[in-house]
Amino acid sequence: MNVRLGAVVVVAACLAAAGSMGCTATSEGDDGDAPAADAAEINGVKQRSICFSGRTLGSNPYDTGGTPEIAAICTRLPGLIRDDWNQRDSAYPFFQWDSSLSHVMDVVVSELDTNHDGRVTGADERVELNVVGYSWGGFNARDLIVRIAGDDRFSADRKTVARYIALDPYRTDVVVVPKSGLTVPPTVQAFFELRHTVAPPDDCSRVIPGLLGPFTGRDPRCTGTTQCRDFDYSAAAATKGIDHCEVPAVARPAVLAIVAGKAPTGLPPERPVARY
Repeated sequence: MNVRLGAVVVVAACLAAAGSMGCTATSEGDDGDAPAADAAEINGVKQRSICFSGRTLGSNPYDTGGTPEIAAICTRLPGLIRDDWNQRDSAYPFFQWDSSLSHVMDVVVSELDTNHDGRVTGADERVELNVVGYSWGGFNARDLIVRIAGDDRFSADRKTVARYIALDPYRTDVVVVPKSGLTVPPTVQAFFELRHTVAPPDDCSRVIPGLLGPFTGRDPRCTGTTQCRDFDYSAAAATKGIDHCEVPAVARPAVLAIVAGKAPTGLPPERPVARY
């Protein structure tokens, strides 16, 4: 979850009542980067991507900190899968935190089912799928991958996700209790987490001291078959002041390099990843 504090008392009261996370944003929009059309294929294989934003407050998701920054990433992902034109998320380059995953699955199947037989199999165009999520959306991205693995509309050879990128993934259970970790599905070929683990004093996600926030990226767990890398901005002197809402902006060059099949540069220190 991702939010900048504005009217603290009003937001905190809203969060306490709703059992949610967030605060008022201070910025909107991206910096005008053009779409990454040059990354449409990697080694001759077409790329498709899907993106999830963090949890928001209010009717306009761009009023929540971190949302404009993740949108700037989503718009440049190769082969971006967007919501159907007449659906609630069609105006955004991402699916929102509370979007129905059943609906998202239907959209994904429709986009990848190139022969229009209702299934995604070897008879359809070969693609690699990138799944990107920020904050709450980092967990939604994981949940989508789990659903793909268990959906009979996908043949066994099409359940694999090429790249799963989680930016400061955070979700709560039982109103305010944060999930302790992020379990990466075994169908993921390569996983990258870019996060902060120590909240600076002015972290945007310090909502209700001692009760709600700050929101820091959860520890990932991977199987032995997935390439897993976990990068921590809090572990470098130059980036230790990065807060939850700033992670998408600082991580954008690395994310766009990864989905383009290039080696990212300028990364913070790497943490060891637990295996299961």
